[in-house]
Amino acid sequence: MKTQRSYGEKSIAYVYYIFAFLLLWEWLRPLEVFTDTENTFVFIFFIAVCFILILLKARWFIAFPVKSIIILFVLHGMYYSGVFLSFLWLNELVQDTMYNLKLIPTANWMSMTASYRTLLFFILLWLLVYLIHYWVLIQKRILIFFILTLLYITVLDTFTPYDATYAIVRTVLIGFFMLGMLYFDRIQKLEKIKVKKFTFISWMLPLFVFILLSGVVAGIAPKASPQWPDPVPFITAIGNEGNGIGGTKKIGYSESDDNLGGGFVEDDTEVFTHISSERHYWRVETKDIYTGKGWVTSEPDNQFHEIGNIRDELQWTEETVATTPYESTITFNEEYQHFHVLYPIGLKEVETDRNLSMFLNRNSELLTPFPNGEGNREQFSSYKIKYDLPTYPLNEMKREQSSTSLSNEFMERYTQLPESLPSRVVDLARQITANETNQYDRAKAIEEYLGTSEFTYDKEDVAIPNGNQDYVDQFLFETLKGYCDNFSTSMIVLLRSIDIPARWVKGYTEGNFVEIVNGEDRLYEVTNNNAHSWVEVYFEGVGWVPFEPTKGFVNPYSVTNELEATEDEEVKEEHEQQEEEKPEKPEDEDTSVEEEEEETKAASSQVNGSSNSNFGIGSTFLYSLLSVIVILSIILYVTRMRWMAVLIINKYKKRSDQDVFFQAYDSLLKQLRRSGFKRESSQTLRGFAETIDAYYQNNTMTKLTASYERALYRRDNAVDEWLKSVELWENLIKKTSS
Repeated sequence: MKTQRSYGEKSIAYVYYIFAFLLLWEWLRPLEVFTDTENTFVFIFFIAVCFILILLKARWFIAFPVKSIIILFVLHGMYYSGVFLSFLWLNELVQDTMYNLKLIPTANWMSMTASYRTLLFFILLWLLVYLIHYWVLIQKRILIFFILTLLYITVLDTFTPYDATYAIVRTVLIGFFMLGMLYFDRIQKLEKIKVKKFTFISWMLPLFVFILLSGVVAGIAPKASPQWPDPVPFITAIGNEGNGIGGTKKIGYSESDDNLGGGFVEDDTEVFTHISSERHYWRVETKDIYTGKGWVTSEPDNQFHEIGNIRDELQWTEETVATTPYESTITFNEEYQHFHVLYPIGLKEVETDRNLSMFLNRNSELLTPFPNGEGNREQFSSYKIKYDLPTYPLNEMKREQSSTSLSNEFMERYTQLPESLPSRVVDLARQITANETNQYDRAKAIEEYLGTSEFTYDKEDVAIPNGNQDYVDQFLFETLKGYCDNFSTSMIVLLRSIDIPARWVKGYTEGNFVEIVNGEDRLYEVTNNNAHSWVEVYFEGVGWVPFEPTKGFVNPYSVTNELEATEDEEVKEEHEQQEEEKPEKPEDEDTSVEEEEEETKAASSQVNGSSNSNFGIGSTFLYSLLSVIVILSIILYVTRMRWMAVLIINKYKKRSDQDVFFQAYDSLLKQLRRSGFKRESSQTLRGFAETIDAYYQNNTMTKLTASYERALYRRDNAVDEWLKSVELWENLIKKTSS
């Protein structure tokens, strides 16, 4: 590469690349300590190969395949089975990539697979190597990257288990060496100093000795004790506080929900893993009594009862609701202290390794093999379940709910509200649902209201109701920010305010996708961060239906728009009769009908959540457009010297007016500046031409400049000078793009 030739000896470039590689290595060293990343040596090997390819000036058609093969080989070894050279595993890689690309429009970053994250990390390292090469050998500056590296390792040293004592020393020494060497090179180029062979080493020797002595002195010198207290114990203490009123809590499952509110500290401790083929939430229990401060269970002393057939005890939907059978395998983390069964809606069967009996609290629907909590994790470490996930029929949910088949006891239980509830909460519920004609649309209106821009999802700065203040009233009218408990509780209270039966459900989301197993199933990891609460609403003829009001979360359950066959036929016959009775309409009315049909289709598409043409945040079209723009911008920037050279040549080559020579020469100077040849303010055109010719080892620029000066200063015929020199000018333009 021309940037290396301008440095004279290749040995200098070797030194720069070695130091740059060592600096980038410091970013990879801590990954195995504070993340679950393993085998970091493959990334280190990859960046070493990238630097070597740049050093050897490998062309893109060699460098690109080499880097790509390394990435594919590592991905195959870490995540896929089969023989690498058979390339049959590439089908799985493509499927995995397509799956992850579908997560991008919904911003569901945490569900991305480990293999896809590894692929993105390789691409990031690829770009970083190029950027460091550009900073060091073209810009001859490393200060920003040096400071960022120091900040990175010092922050990790403070807030993670990573010990960066020696890393800081290594980084400082490497950074100072590079800063000194690059400064010498900038001075050498600025002052046009010509050094002989090995002169560079003699100039750098004092710098080397000075930095080495400074490091030794710093190592043996006495150190003062820290002036600021370590913040980590303070943060840990906050995170481990109890779950009572007033304090920051640690996220995760808690048995007590009678006093909600307050922020929490995230915790990525694993709770369990599961192998499943479908997304859904994992239930632990339900609660039905809202106190104004939180949730409790009616009849809290209700005992557990041993059950035989789960289908006879737990029924969430009517038999007419379509379901799909699935199976899952759940494995607990040995440190998880609760012994409840985690299960999806539609549970049919639980199978444990030791054939444990199951006990159910019919009031809260909490299921456990140890009703008195006297078991241990070794006895109940994993289990398998069978379940039927329902597909909820929209037409049934939109029918009028008469509540005639529901007992007074059921309605009182699931529409219960405290007498102290402020009346403005009830007024808000009526206002939100004023224009809706059925229970489903009322529930969706409340769900969508909580998803508007007025409300903010926040896990830290969350208020706690004081005195007689109501938890929901505070969230809806004062703070307007909170997390899942705020959103789910508020939706239930609003629903109950207009006599719609609803209950509070707590458990976990599906977790973070890890990898594909057994060809079709997927392995998920669920942590304390995945603890969640949501809403279930009761519909006559359907059963309990989950709703997701929490901002930023997506309901994983399916709803179908298909009507029953008999009803569909009635609608069709009625439509045909109306068409026969109607007279022929003019063209403008036909257009109106077509527009109405298109609007109906669009509305149906929105119900299904498939409106891809929506140009908003999270839409597929927006992300696709942004991706295309970014990719095109990168391509245009990387290839700018080539396409700009073509444009400049086409702009001036065929012209023969009096001004063309002066404009073309000025464009040549700009193009040379873009490629790294900057003309100093005190430098003459002839002197600059000699610099260019010395680099390209010819006298083209000198000849062109002499012709340009004759046209400029001697007032010779500029057109004739241009026609004699256009070939020289074109050759120089082309050289800048090579």
